Amino acid sequence: MTKFNIFCSKLSQSKAKVRRMLTASALALILSISAPAVALGSPIDDVRYLLENQYVDPVDPWVLNATSIEEMLKRLDDPHTVFFTQKEYQKFLDSMELSFTGIGVYIQLEPRGLEIVGVIEGSPAKEARLKTGDIIVEAGGQNLAGLSQDAATGFIRGPEGSTVDIVVLRGEERLSLKVARRAVEVPTVSGEMLGEDIGYVAIESFGESTEVLFGQVVKELDKQGADAWVVDLRNNPGGYLDSALSLAGYFIGEQTALQTKDRSQEFTPYKAEKHEFIFTEPVIFLTDENSASASEILTAVVKDYQKAAVVGTNTYGKGSVQTLYQLSNGDVLKITVAKFYSPYGKEINGVGIRPDVEIQENEPLKMAVLMLDGATQVDAEGKQVTDLIQFTAGGKDWNLSLEQAREPEYWSTYREFIQNNAFPGGFSWRNSSVWTTFSQGEQDALWPLFYPDYQGMNELKDLSVDKTFTVRFTAPLDFKSVTKNAFELIESESGKRIPVKFEKVDERSVKVIPEGLLEPEKTYWLLTHQGIAAQDGSILKEGVLTVGTTGKAH
Repeated sequence: MTKFNIFCSKLSQSKAKVRRMLTASALALILSISAPAVALGSPIDDVRYLLENQYVDPVDPWVLNATSIEEMLKRLDDPHTVFFTQKEYQKFLDSMELSFTGIGVYIQLEPRGLEIVGVIEGSPAKEARLKTGDIIVEAGGQNLAGLSQDAATGFIRGPEGSTVDIVVLRGEERLSLKVARRAVEVPTVSGEMLGEDIGYVAIESFGESTEVLFGQVVKELDKQGADAWVVDLRNNPGGYLDSALSLAGYFIGEQTALQTKDRSQEFTPYKAEKHEFIFTEPVIFLTDENSASASEILTAVVKDYQKAAVVGTNTYGKGSVQTLYQLSNGDVLKITVAKFYSPYGKEINGVGIRPDVEIQENEPLKMAVLMLDGATQVDAEGKQVTDLIQFTAGGKDWNLSLEQAREPEYWSTYREFIQNNAFPGGFSWRNSSVWTTFSQGEQDALWPLFYPDYQGMNELKDLSVDKTFTVRFTAPLDFKSVTKNAFELIESESGKRIPVKFEKVDERSVKVIPEGLLEPEKTYWLLTHQGIAAQDGSILKEGVLTVGTTGKAH
């Protein structure tokens, strides 16, 4: 025991190979790793000692008395305390840097094999002209149908410099290809401009190079005119803690970015790093259920300090801290030693971080664009935007342009936003300089938040799919003012515009005829737009909206 106490002392005090990391696959916040040590104890004795003295909670003797490391960790029942062989540990480190040996594709499991959802630039897959949507059904002579994703991927990966024979389904084609394997590295940070003024930054992992890459990407986008920002942390499982603390400094300076609590139940704060600038422009973070560990640290920072609005879904909720210890034979134990909390001490483990704006079914990035475009309150021609919806999220007032929200590209995202979110101040609408707050009834009806300056008519129910609509006015019409743009028929869920034509019925009535059948059990909005003139010269100054719902198919 004396020798092993010395061994542990060397493990904990060595600074030769310090690593601070959070990992997605292992979902661990790593504070340190020891240097190689002289073999002063057996691996199982090392593990037993570490569990007894370093684990976050007291460990039951039944766990410690197990006769193998595998059984000991099985009894512990902590998915974040993991034993690595030296080879497995190197793979673990490579995963932090998004570095691997393979053909260079992003894949997802599907019944026939692996569907390619992305091809990495400069990779063997790109050279072999593999495409997004291709389905790899065989690799190395092995049928991939029915295999797990890890098992199927194992047949594609292999030693650098080797090749793999694959069979690919591309539509109706079946292609046999020989693809090289080589080291593939994916940048952990990438960026691009969305439109003329939104800088989009995607962080795939918090690797050793992430700090430098983030600064480079942000500076380049700033040169291109970015004055609003989207930071995308979706599907980011974590990485090095140092990277998370460094990136936090771009938002809060040298303030507290994280707190941990070990078995002593005392909080230990960690500060963010100082940088040459701090973001002052509007920022939106995107998260999902796979945003974990380091991603949650950075998200908690901007949420606690109200430096950004968080859009998307609840994060993973992994708030435990692990330390890596190198055992006497060179293998490594990753062991849970503490829990981590937000800068203000809020729970993360098992809870996650709730977004300020929840978007589950649609694309959160579209919601971010709506929010950031509306923040400028100026259209593409430099004119002041007046038709705005306002709400408060993340400590900031956000404006959405209704004209933009009504575009088919954004319609369903905006609709979900209205349906699934509630804010203390509710939703307000500005037309000219007057702000009006919507009632709960108007929010439930949905259409007033799309067309607040329209007058609603009685709802039409159980419409036939070949329905035509007759619109009657209170005065004889000047039919020269009734153009093809006077009426609009919209499927209310998707925003799809249904082509219509119109016919004169009499001096006061117009028949609106959909060009094709409507779908059963759908809700449609028929809009009669303002601007139609009567024979006496009066103008329809307020649009009219009629809600109609089709019946069941027969």
